Amino acid sequence: MSTVRKTKIIATYGPAVASPSRLSQLAAAGVNVFRVNCAYGAASDFVKAADMIRRSVARARFPVGLLFDIAGPKLRLERFDGKISLKAGQTLKLTAGRADPKARSVTVNQPAIISSLKKGERVYIDDGSLAFDVTSAGRKWATLKALDGGTLLPGKGINLPQSKINIPTLSEKDKEDIKTAIRVKADYIALSFVRSPDDVVQARHIVESFGGDQRLIAKLEKRQAVEKLDEIVQAADGVMVARGDLGVETPFALLPRLQKRIIALANAQHKPAIVATQMLESMRFSARATRAEINDVASAVFDGADAVMLSAETATGKYPLETVKTMDQVITASEEDLRPPGSSAPPGPSTDITGTIAEAVSRHDERAVKLILAFTTSGRTAAAISCLFPMQPIVALTPGARVLTRLSLLRSVYPVRIEQPRSFEDMLATVQDVVSTYRLAGPRDKVIIAGGAPFGSTAPTNFMMLYEIGKRRKNARRQK
Repeated sequence: MSTVRKTKIIATYGPAVASPSRLSQLAAAGVNVFRVNCAYGAASDFVKAADMIRRSVARARFPVGLLFDIAGPKLRLERFDGKISLKAGQTLKLTAGRADPKARSVTVNQPAIISSLKKGERVYIDDGSLAFDVTSAGRKWATLKALDGGTLLPGKGINLPQSKINIPTLSEKDKEDIKTAIRVKADYIALSFVRSPDDVVQARHIVESFGGDQRLIAKLEKRQAVEKLDEIVQAADGVMVARGDLGVETPFALLPRLQKRIIALANAQHKPAIVATQMLESMRFSARATRAEINDVASAVFDGADAVMLSAETATGKYPLETVKTMDQVITASEEDLRPPGSSAPPGPSTDITGTIAEAVSRHDERAVKLILAFTTSGRTAAAISCLFPMQPIVALTPGARVLTRLSLLRSVYPVRIEQPRSFEDMLATVQDVVSTYRLAGPRDKVIIAGGAPFGSTAPTNFMMLYEIGKRRKNARRQK
């Protein structure tokens, strides 16, 4: 019988995979969700990417989701010609005027960067590879002293962990990108540089005003976000541990603890958690991962992450397919003896019938039960079971096309589109057909079935049953 992973894989779309054949290969290798990075390109590029992804994965074994990553207020240097070599102790001037690279003077993309700086504060550029102290600052300029030598390249990101900057979380371009995400029916929207729960609330209002229903993922990469972590997780539909900027905005030695804390909090609040940035970074240029990277992916699985994400590895790397295969192998091996983290336990008995059934379903020993099959119209049943860390895979059986791809991100959940059962016999025939077609269970294997009756209604989940495969084969309906 086929096996399926619990932890999902997100891959970033980019030039290295911008062809139908390559995208379909990645989906076959194990990609569950494709990410479109809105930091690079315009609306027409994103529409083209989404259309190519959807067409390329149409024949994938299970539905593949689509995530739009909104750029947000990324602070960066403006473009300039050439590069600037710096030695420790040399100065660099940030200006709102004209750049002069020969005089080590560069401009920034947000004038508020300069007006926010104060003498003595620390500035990091290029993901922290270059560090500076502010020696003087004015309204339109600031002088920085390099703490170490290095090469300054155009367009690199800036981090100001000690400064308070008054910049909106969503720009006009971000709002247009959200509108594009809704237009192409993306399943998830990731919000960059979230600093407070109000940022999530504002984004949700914008999504709703454009007629969208996308789930919102809060990217945690700012020091202010860590200070309001609990409230942000409550406001969002999921979180992403964006370790690139987070590892600069906070002391890098604290990053492993922060990752564990964020995932544990998301697990406790039953929200999906994604771990991102440099997971298999060396595979951008090498066909083999380092031992440290293998352990990094495994650690995210052990911590209880719902998904792990590849960024430049698939977007611009030389070995995108090999990278996905490596991640799939590491996750599969890491999950062999994986046990639910303690934080996943519900705080007490649920008063909601769907929650009560989800708790009962999730407690069954995997040695006695092979698979969980959840009949769901909205996706809520599968999501409720998923967040309780059952040891078995969850097959979400739904007639709704929109629900299918949205479930692709959730831990252990593999959606299959079916015709709505109209009777008990119909339901069992559907179960038999699905487990046989997808080779998920064999004769005499026991499975759990959960759903809502009467069939064909909008009734919430109100029953569960233990069923032995092979008992009935009557009135079979094939999935669409």
